Amino acid sequence: MPNRTSLIVRSPLFALVLAACSVDAAPADTIAPAGEPTRPATNDDTTTGEETAPGTPAAPAEEAAAVAPAACATAPKLATGHAYETVECPTQLGGINHWASANAWKKLDAVPVTVAVLDGAFNTEHPDLSGAFALTYNFAKPQCATYDAGDAACTNVSPPPSPPAAQLGAINHGTIISGVIAGRGEPGRGIVGVNPSAKILGVGRDASNDNLKALAWAVGQKPDVISMSWPLGPAPGEREVPAFEALLEEATAKGIVVVMAAGNTKTNVDDKALYPTRYSAIPGVIAVGAVDDDGAFFAQFSNYGPRYVDIGAPGKVISSGGDYATGRYSVQAGTSFSGPLVAAAASRVIQYLKDKDVTYTAADVERLVVEGSKADPKLEPYFREGRVLDMTTLHAHVTAKH
Repeated sequence: MPNRTSLIVRSPLFALVLAACSVDAAPADTIAPAGEPTRPATNDDTTTGEETAPGTPAAPAEEAAAVAPAACATAPKLATGHAYETVECPTQLGGINHWASANAWKKLDAVPVTVAVLDGAFNTEHPDLSGAFALTYNFAKPQCATYDAGDAACTNVSPPPSPPAAQLGAINHGTIISGVIAGRGEPGRGIVGVNPSAKILGVGRDASNDNLKALAWAVGQKPDVISMSWPLGPAPGEREVPAFEALLEEATAKGIVVVMAAGNTKTNVDDKALYPTRYSAIPGVIAVGAVDDDGAFFAQFSNYGPRYVDIGAPGKVISSGGDYATGRYSVQAGTSFSGPLVAAAASRVIQYLKDKDVTYTAADVERLVVEGSKADPKLEPYFREGRVLDMTTLHAHVTAKH
C-alpha cells in the first residue's frame, strides 16, 4: 500500500534519468529542424540549450490588469542552477502573459481544484508551498532510499531532519514543478505559481515500473488534472505501452485532464514515434513543448511536431527548489517545466467552468486551453497551430465561450 506522507524519495535510476535529460545533454549547436506538421516525443526532465525561431508578441491584455510588482519588471536573466538565495520574480509568468489577467483569474481562488503531480519527490516544507499539498504518496521501488514522515516505503530510510545531499536532484524536480503550478510566495520575494489556489497531490515514483502503479493510483483519486514530466522508462520509449494508454483513457473518461512534457531530445515526434508523448492523440491528453522564458522563441532542446505536441510554454523557470535550506530557489530548463505551466492553466479553466456550473469533459478543457492560447505562425512547424500558452488570451477565450 502507498504511504501517506510528507515525501522525499531518491532512486539511483531516477537520478540517471534526470542527468540524461539535463539541459547540458542537448548540444547548443544542434538546431531542431523546422519540419512539417509532425510530432516529437518523450517526457523527460531538465535541459539546457539555445532557442530559435522568433515569434509574435503576446496580444494586449483586455482584462483589468494586475500590474506586476516593480521587482518583477526588472527581473534578471539568471543562469541555470541551484540554490539562489533570493529571487526577484519567476520570469516564466511574464512569458505566459500572466500579470495582465491575474486579477481576473484570482476571482476563482475559492473554487476547489486539485493537480496530481507524478514525479520523484517533493519538499513539502518549502515556505512558498506552505499549505499547497493535499497529500503525498510514495510508489518508489523497494531498493530506493526515502525520507518519510510516516512508515518507510523503502528498505533504506534517511533519518530526519534532512535527507542526504545525493537526493537533491530528485527532490528539486518535483518541488520545482509544484512551485510552477501552485507556488504561494509573494511577487518579488518568493515563487508565485500560475494557480496558487490549486492543491497538489504529490505522487512519488521513479523511472521504472512504478509509473503504472503511481498513475493508476492517481487516476483513482480523481484529481482535476494530472501533470507528468518523465519518460516511460530510463530512456525515451519507441514502443507503445497498452497498459499506460488504457490508464490515460480511463483518466480522460473520468474528466481528468492529463498534461505531459513533450521531452528534450530535439525529436520530431510526428516522424518518430515516442511514448508517452504520442498518447496526446487521446482527447484530453495534452503534450507540451518548450519556448524560451519570454514565450517568443522555440527552445532548441524541445521535442516538437504539430500533430502530437499541442502547445508550447516557457521551458526555463525559476521556482521552489535549491537546497534544503528554506527560502532558496532553483533555475532550471526543460519541457518538464513547460508541462506544469499548462497543467496549472488547465486547472484555472476547470475552476472557471465549475464556477459557471458548466458540464465539461477532459477534451473540452484541452480544446479551451489550446485554442485559447496565442497562435504564432513562426511556431507552426513545432506546435499545433503554433500555439503558445498565454493566460490573458486564454481568459478572454474562456469567458467568450462560457
